[in-house]
Amino acid sequence: MFERRKAYNKGKPWSKEDEEKLLAFLEKNSFDSKVLLKMFPDRTLPAIRSKTRKLRIKEDTFGKSYRKLKQDFTDKWARKISPSKVFEAYAGAGHQSEIWINYCNELYASDKEKNKKNQFIETLSKRNFSADSESYNWTKLQNGKKRIFFYSGDVIDAAIEIRKEKISIDVLDLDTCGSTLPILPFLLNLIKPKYLLITHGEFHSLRFKRDDVLRRVLFHRDVTITAIDLNVDELSHELDKAVKIAALRTNNETKNSFSAKLLDEIWLGSKFHGMLRRVYKIERASATADILNDLIK
Repeated sequence: MFERRKAYNKGKPWSKEDEEKLLAFLEKNSFDSKVLLKMFPDRTLPAIRSKTRKLRIKEDTFGKSYRKLKQDFTDKWARKISPSKVFEAYAGAGHQSEIWINYCNELYASDKEKNKKNQFIETLSKRNFSADSESYNWTKLQNGKKRIFFYSGDVIDAAIEIRKEKISIDVLDLDTCGSTLPILPFLLNLIKPKYLLITHGEFHSLRFKRDDVLRRVLFHRDVTITAIDLNVDELSHELDKAVKIAALRTNNETKNSFSAKLLDEIWLGSKFHGMLRRVYKIERASATADILNDLIK
């Protein structure tokens, strides 16, 4: 049986001094649970991990060690696809956005973290983009004929806005440190992209033995069966299945659903400590039987 994690209970707030102390350590060292528990004896390990993740996202240091590798992979496929319009659903500070905008005419980006909008504008200003106007939650940036629209809010709300305006998106990029699998069918249905780039952060849950997280996000598996006994290669295979099932389940009718063909992948960081980024071609589903037979094989 599962129990509620202690992190759900009201704990001691982190002071500014403690946050700065943690940041100073992380800037010079990798995450070391034994050292950090000694530094913060009144904190639990889950609390320290949670704060570490939040600070890395806030300070734009998450994935910094493999940022260039990720950008090169994005550049490779942006060049091949040559999209007209891209939706980057978890844009963060815009490090992948500055690659996409080299190839597309319009980029739609979103992030719900409050400080990301200013970080995004700062990053793209180095590419000679300047904030042109604001409307509702959208901020428009422009450089000549190239335009960027940044949505400050939830990805689903941004996708609904894009669908409402009948904007045809060529590439959907889901680059997050967590998991986008639970909402992937909704996004594919709303956006209807030709290509999907997705970064899998579910390996963090495997490393931290978060069986509750894995059972929740791997929705194609039996929820009563544990997932933490999977190895890295097996989880990689399960994630591919999850994406393909998500595409098949975008609609009640198979004829209005999609098939996802895996084209390429790259490990960001080491295979046992990093994340996996993949590219899929999204097409109309041919037949349920064909897709299921492929998954079974």
